[in-house]
Amino acid sequence: MRLLFLLASFYLQNVFVFCSQPKRVVDQMYVSFDHARYCVRRLNGTHEIGCQSAIRGNSGRMFMIDNDKEFNSYLNDNKTMNSFDAFIIVLNVNLFDSNHIDRLMKRLDTKLNGLLLYLKSKSARPLDFSPDDQCPNHRNSFYLNQTTETINWNRRGTGLFFRSFPFPIMLIEEEDDYQRLLKFYQQFSNGQSTPACGLELKTFQSAAHTTKTCMRRNDISHSLIDFQETFCDPIGGLNIYSKLPQSITIVPDQRPLKSVILILASTDSFQMFLETKRPTGGSQQPATALITFLALAHLIGQEQDELTKQNKEIIFVTLDGDAMDYSASYKFMFDMNNGNFPSGNKNERPIETKHIHSIIEFQSLSMNSELWLHSYPSKLIDQNFIDSLIKNNRKINQIPTGTPLPPASSQIFLQQTSSSFPAYILASINQNQILNRYYHSFFDDPSTLSINISTLEYNTTTQVSQWIKQIVEPFAQTLIESLVGVNKTVHIKQEIINNLVYCILKNMNCPLIHNVTNQSVGNTFQPFDQTSMPFSINTYPTSITPTFPFIQYVLGYFLRDRSFDLQNLPEKSCKERAYKDNFCSYTFVDGYLPSMNSNNTLSSGYCVRSYLRSVQSISPAFIIPNYDLSKTEYPTWTESRWTTISLRLFLIPTRTHEIVTLIIGMMLTSISFFFLCFLRYYTKVSLLQPSSS
Repeated sequence: MRLLFLLASFYLQNVFVFCSQPKRVVDQMYVSFDHARYCVRRLNGTHEIGCQSAIRGNSGRMFMIDNDKEFNSYLNDNKTMNSFDAFIIVLNVNLFDSNHIDRLMKRLDTKLNGLLLYLKSKSARPLDFSPDDQCPNHRNSFYLNQTTETINWNRRGTGLFFRSFPFPIMLIEEEDDYQRLLKFYQQFSNGQSTPACGLELKTFQSAAHTTKTCMRRNDISHSLIDFQETFCDPIGGLNIYSKLPQSITIVPDQRPLKSVILILASTDSFQMFLETKRPTGGSQQPATALITFLALAHLIGQEQDELTKQNKEIIFVTLDGDAMDYSASYKFMFDMNNGNFPSGNKNERPIETKHIHSIIEFQSLSMNSELWLHSYPSKLIDQNFIDSLIKNNRKINQIPTGTPLPPASSQIFLQQTSSSFPAYILASINQNQILNRYYHSFFDDPSTLSINISTLEYNTTTQVSQWIKQIVEPFAQTLIESLVGVNKTVHIKQEIINNLVYCILKNMNCPLIHNVTNQSVGNTFQPFDQTSMPFSINTYPTSITPTFPFIQYVLGYFLRDRSFDLQNLPEKSCKERAYKDNFCSYTFVDGYLPSMNSNNTLSSGYCVRSYLRSVQSISPAFIIPNYDLSKTEYPTWTESRWTTISLRLFLIPTRTHEIVTLIIGMMLTSISFFFLCFLRYYTKVSLLQPSSS
């Protein structure tokens, strides 16, 4: 019997060692997909949009639908419908539209437990895909409550981004993931006699109901417990603006009326499906417009000697948050109307509405053979400026002045100022349609600009970089002619635009950003190596994005005081200047050679003097004390927080397999019980008996 006891002990030891191995059982039960995109929850003052799962995730029997024929066959298959209580539908992304989704939701009702979209390959993408509304930002349009005819600018829009779904929706775009998913589905979905594939989607969101409810929960959490839990954050990042440092107006000097020209570009977009550290789309909107904006800033800085002779200020402004009901523009105008523009120094003369001469906006630029110039109001526009612009660039067509403006930040500037100055919008938007087929979609990637991102190098001349050069040079020339009255041909080096295209569309940790910053700032971009600029919805104060410092340093450098470059200040003196001067920024840099004057031969670095400001761009609704967040005067968008995102595949056993497993388990339990009783009865050594010592 003692030998029997030793054998049993040896057996238990081996079982313990086997069970303590690092390979967990859960790892063998699930197949994970680590690169899936996901839909999140967002809220405003009246309702919620987006998707989410239950706190432990949503799971169900996987059913794969590739085309309309399979879709219709599935909806008519009552046997399949009744065989399971919950389904996760795996749907070809080409079928992701309101018609198919509504039919699925109506047919399956509560059995629809989630939706997984797939893209077969990069070449199998839809011909057009836009989850935005057909009339973007119509909730806060300049034409809201007016009798002006509504134009569906985004005719391809499905509006699915702004709908609320009671289940999670995810998307896989990697061809390897699709093939892996298809392999499991074909292997295990052949009939009732084999196990079926199941999916688990976990995208639980902390926020719910409305922004007002969520922000109140934030306040309650912060006041009752030491560990502050935040459920949602206001949408918005930073509004950034810069100008030539020589044009600063200091109190008590007065700024002339109608002397400020604002040049606008957006830095945000949105996509229905997110993934951390993955491309976000936005190549045509807003990346191309932003590159054009920065190239124009370089040309204005390059020709500053001519421009500083005039009494005009050209201020370059980037707005972050306008993709969601123009939150950033509302904040910009709120600051201006309250005497806080520019911010940062009370001794600088504020800019008021009466000082605005005009605004020029670059919006949604696609690489087309034609561009369109929208303007408003007709009684204030400068037709000579428009005629000169069209003369200098035959690609540009003027939209009739009575036509409503397309979706653009300028709408809010006009709305908040009773149209007291003209607005000019240059866009790839004709009289009634946005030409971008992937407007506000992650499919709006560099391939839509004829760029092979895998072969793009730092100084590669591409079709789009040449196209931007053809746009920005005549534009700068027209601007100088209008302000200075001098016909002057201006040129920008192709290399500068090539570098901007590379940095923004492929790699923000590029040589350009290291050339225009000091070493400590440049090092902060290393985590974003081989990462394109993220054009997504930012939230305040949690967003950590390289977008804002990149724009700040590049824009400030392009608009720097070039006469100051030649003072040859050492780094120590540069830091002293930065400490003493409250109006300008001073940075000791290596220098970006294509942007330097030909007579500047400094090789060991030099001190750059620039004018740069930035303010948070969240809606005024979150700044005004005791503002009722259920009102619609200002946008009140927030984004939910989340912790875990996962997509896992598993096998659902057949009914027979479950019964057999249960019986075997009961048999093993019974055998183990009788075996232990046998050992206890015949073994004289008791494990519970204390030792004789």
